[in-house]
Amino acid sequence: MTGPSFLAEQRAIVTGASSGIGRAVARGLLAMGTRVALVGRDQMRLEETADGHSEHLLLTCDVRDDNQVRATVTRVEQAWDGVDLLVNSAGLYQTAPLTETSNAMWDDLWRTNVSGTLFPTRAVLPGMLERGHGTIVMISSVAGYRGFANNTAYAATKLAVAGLARSLSDEVRRKGVRVVNATIGPVDTPVWAGSGTPLEREDMLTPEETAQAIINAISVSKTQVLEEIVLLPQKGLYH
Repeated sequence: MTGPSFLAEQRAIVTGASSGIGRAVARGLLAMGTRVALVGRDQMRLEETADGHSEHLLLTCDVRDDNQVRATVTRVEQAWDGVDLLVNSAGLYQTAPLTETSNAMWDDLWRTNVSGTLFPTRAVLPGMLERGHGTIVMISSVAGYRGFANNTAYAATKLAVAGLARSLSDEVRRKGVRVVNATIGPVDTPVWAGSGTPLEREDMLTPEETAQAIINAISVSKTQVLEEIVLLPQKGLYH
């Protein structure tokens, strides 16, 4: 991973750090010297993500629970006297025809993908606004913009994340806080286990490629922001 030296001075929270994109982003930042609070629900997998790096905190937290999120952010702010960067990578992927989409599936997707992005963002924002700087990354999906069969519920949540990012960006950019909406195509992560894939696994994005794009977006400079990035596999979205 590459990035400017100022990222080494940052204090970051990465949710969903136990696997997939979140793990790759956390490892990329740790390799650059960033202090990273790795947040997830599985302590053992968080330890695997940290992989011997010293500048980190391991914090088990369910991002769907606002009280847990607030307590987790408070712990980081007390340990490091603030948070400069939040990467909202926790997410859930479930698909079904709309007629087979249960209320439980809908609620789980919405609580994880939308509330699980809103709660950490809302918790770190007061400190960022008070200090006059900070960066927040939200991960949406091409599923929110293009019609994929059986993706109705998931797509709705990811389009909501994009709307959240765009509105918040206009709300806080003049107060020193940068918001990045990362719209990502199919990534070869464990979410595809047991389901069909739009591409062969080897043709998908890798978590490391996706993490590099996100880190590139947040590291363009201290005074600029790539508010929107769209990352797709070279071969497109379908077989």
